[in-house]
Amino acid sequence: MTETTQITPLQARIAEVAQYEANIALYQTILQTLPTEWPERLLQYKGAKNQHDTIAGVASEDVELLSKLWYADECTKAVKTETLELTKSRSVLNVMQA
Repeated sequence: MTETTQITPLQARIAEVAQYEANIALYQTILQTLPTEWPERLLQYKGAKNQHDTIAGVASEDVELLSKLWYADECTKAVKTETLELTKSRSVLNVMQA
């Protein structure tokens, strides 16, 4: 029988904060590899709700660029979302450590 190690609530919160920080760093690194400037010809597709349906009407030579732009937008949003959650977790952690 294997022994399981229990972690304390404080350890769990520290790990949670570290995971949010790692996620933010990852998304920021990904963003450095993607285009973020939308060419005029593709602006109509920015914020498309159903990307799979939308892509069908896009010129073949623009599919990859559009895909990267959409992913860059998703990563930008993810950085903001992860930062929101990180701020909450840090606040709780600070109280737990006080």
